[in-house]
Amino acid sequence: MAENIKEYRLKDGKRRFMFKTYLGIHPYSKERVETTRRGFKSSREASIELARLKTNWLDEIEKEMAQKKKKKTYEQIYDLWIEEYKTTVKESTLYKTEQLFDNHILPAFGSECIEDIKPLAVQEIMNEWHDKFTKASTIMSYAGLVFDYALRLQIITINPTKIIRKPSKIKKVKSDEELNFYDKEELKEFMESLSKGKNKRAYVYFRLLAFTGIRKGEAGALQWSDIDFKNKVLNINKAVSRKATGLYIQTPKTTSSIRRISLDDKTLEILKEFKGDDDDNLLIFRSDDNSILSPAKSRKWLIFAQDQLDKQREKPMKRISTHGFRHTHASLLFESGATLKDVQYRLGHSDIQTTMDIYTHVTKQAKEQLAERFNEYIDF
Repeated sequence: MAENIKEYRLKDGKRRFMFKTYLGIHPYSKERVETTRRGFKSSREASIELARLKTNWLDEIEKEMAQKKKKKTYEQIYDLWIEEYKTTVKESTLYKTEQLFDNHILPAFGSECIEDIKPLAVQEIMNEWHDKFTKASTIMSYAGLVFDYALRLQIITINPTKIIRKPSKIKKVKSDEELNFYDKEELKEFMESLSKGKNKRAYVYFRLLAFTGIRKGEAGALQWSDIDFKNKVLNINKAVSRKATGLYIQTPKTTSSIRRISLDDKTLEILKEFKGDDDDNLLIFRSDDNSILSPAKSRKWLIFAQDQLDKQREKPMKRISTHGFRHTHASLLFESGATLKDVQYRLGHSDIQTTMDIYTHVTKQAKEQLAERFNEYIDF
């Protein structure tokens, strides 16, 4: 019997054989390689396995290392990255990010080995997205986060999304009909028509949006306790968001979204009447079972109101979105003489550049007033 092979007994008395042997130095870790094997029914069986190991152990290590180095797909790296990413963001952000990957990014890159994805292929995807989506560059930036993660793990040597050119959409000048806001006269006409309808909730909802500039999600999270009727102030400190399990209320993404907005007397009067005997802890705009109102509901209210208004007009009313009432408020603030800083605070923008980028356009009336003021100043 070879000296490395030893006999031992099982609990039932049966004979078995084992060995413990030193094979050599690991070619990569530089550590001693020792192994123990047991359970052989005969010393001959143990001897054969020992001889095989001594002859082939280096080949087995190479196979093991090759398996570890096996190329991983983009989706496999994404699965690792998303586990880390989800610990750094809110559930609503995670939900939106996962939607982007599921709908666009993984179908494009998921099955490809991440090491084999070259800048040319990424550029072709970028061009394709550019023709389909207004936020193609944003989608590609998210795709790049997984490449950054692979770069950090030294799986790849470059991030191909950083090399490609991201085309920008050509901004065309919009006509008055295409602008997503109402001017003062259009808003007045819309609100008067809505006030005569049966949907009091919709009237109060759009009045509040148009006269405060709050976001749709912020309006959906408002409770009666958020209104200080005595001091004529609306407290904004939360918003409706969506995660995989449905709608929920969370704190805003940025501290600048937490703000106190002054309310005009007419809006306060409308809100008081609408409140009635409601408990202060109830949501102002809620579903029939007192839960969070679906964000799609306001869109239905708006379309119905615009359709009803069309019946009273020779020409159809300009179509704007629910978010357009935020644009409307900003435009009217500028028209009334508010400064950029005033508008930035009231709308809850963390960066004044956002205010400047989105609301550089002013209403038709404001443009006409500018010409009139210029003529009065020159006076010749």
